[in-house]
Amino acid sequence: MVMKLRSIIFTAFLILSGVFFLFTGFQWLVSPETAADALMMPLLDGAALSSQMSDIGGLFLGMGLVVMGAVVTRKGDWLMPISIILACIGIFRLLAFSLHDATLNPQTVVIEIVLSVWFAIASQKLSGEASTNAA
Repeated sequence: MVMKLRSIIFTAFLILSGVFFLFTGFQWLVSPETAADALMMPLLDGAALSSQMSDIGGLFLGMGLVVMGAVVTRKGDWLMPISIILACIGIFRLLAFSLHDATLNPQTVVIEIVLSVWFAIASQKLSGEASTNAA
């Protein structure tokens, strides 16, 4: 009973993070001003707007689809690339601050690191569940 509840809570956290990523990706498509504000950035224009919308929107939408795919297929390996991407984003954010005088938003870095670790752990846990169920 307790294990079943833990599995439900674990899956719920995965689904919530996937929905957040999907929502943010779609938000770049339907309301880029709101999406940019949510990420504390100005909305660019021209070719820069195209890059901003496609790169950031595509990143979030892609991460959401991969997370949901991992939940549906119960394949934890799908989550490791999300962990790596978020870790790289956090590292680049710190490097932008230290090397190029970008403003540092510590809360964002903490969120990226926490989510990166969460997805690495979730990848292992989901892979372990799959191997246990297969045996």
